[in-house]
Amino acid sequence: MLTVNRATLVGHIGRDPEIRSLPNGGKAATFSLATSEKWTDRDGKPAEDTDWHRVVVYGASVGIVETMLRKGDPAMVEGRIATRKYSDREGTERSVTEIVVAGPQGMVNILSPRKPENGDATASGTPA
Repeated sequence: MLTVNRATLVGHIGRDPEIRSLPNGGKAATFSLATSEKWTDRDGKPAEDTDWHRVVVYGASVGIVETMLRKGDPAMVEGRIATRKYSDREGTERSVTEIVVAGPQGMVNILSPRKPENGDATASGTPA
């Protein structure tokens, strides 16, 4: 039996990406992505519900995220859903669900590209 773990989200970046160095010499980018649903309630009033997603990017896409994405930018993210456990500072075990963008199955597509800060025109919002 074939199983698939793939998520596609279109939303807005909730905060500037955080970039960190990895022990293997690579980099990872982390940011939040907001997706919203709007509707009209029973009384005819507009209503909205926003979900926040934690996104972690590895590999070649980190460079695009680092130079091109900023808080508020619209983006499409494709990756796999992963849940991991960790202990917080007080020692309490917690779990977090993330969209992991890595390898050939992952991509970040900037829907309204901005000019890179370093002037490099090659990062134009194409899938990475």
